Amino acid sequence: MYIITRFYELENQKDYEITIEPPACMAVFLAAAESVSYARYQIEYVEHHEIVCPRYTFAGGAHVTVIPWFLIPGRPYPIQVYLYACALYSANPEIGQRGAAKATREKFRLGKFSHSTVCRSFKSFEEARKQALEKKFGEEFTAFGPVPKNLVGAAAKARVKEGEAKVSERRFPTAAGTLARREAMRPFFPKFPCGAARAAVESASSVFAKGWHEKTRRLLL
Repeated sequence: MYIITRFYELENQKDYEITIEPPACMAVFLAAAESVSYARYQIEYVEHHEIVCPRYTFAGGAHVTVIPWFLIPGRPYPIQVYLYACALYSANPEIGQRGAAKATREKFRLGKFSHSTVCRSFKSFEEARKQALEKKFGEEFTAFGPVPKNLVGAAAKARVKEGEAKVSERRFPTAAGTLARREAMRPFFPKFPCGAARAAVESASSVFAKGWHEKTRRLLL
């Protein structure tokens, strides 16, 4: 398992750096740190889990909080749950957010996972993709490589329709009304194994999360 180190306070995300290091780095952090504290997060994944994350404080006040690749601080489910729901929703125009939420609950044996969570997560992934495109100044880019030029153009034109988007966000989106958005996001989840077992989804999510951080130095959600 790899770990993601985050050099910033969780409450302040204006300036931060994300790197991916092997577990052996934890011993290096421990040896160099002036003090160590721990943050605890609750996750629902088949069963209820408590994830303990160390926070290393060094001389001068610098610190590193270490989280596993699957953890999103402040969210109740691991990254693979959100990736699965949004990849499924993007790849299947015949289903809506309620259908994607139901399939996600069944896949991961969750007591609850609502369509509103799919809606919010999908918007977060859209923003992540837009940030990646903007970082490359319009260059053809997604988490795993090139995208068609028309998608890059669409991302640039989206700013012109910002006012319309704010109005539409006040209403819950219909399946038909999100077809263009889902089509644009489909390349963001290339070959994601929506029909596979949980273990395969988890493995694909690990590759996705680590690849995204290596290429963009940004958090997915």
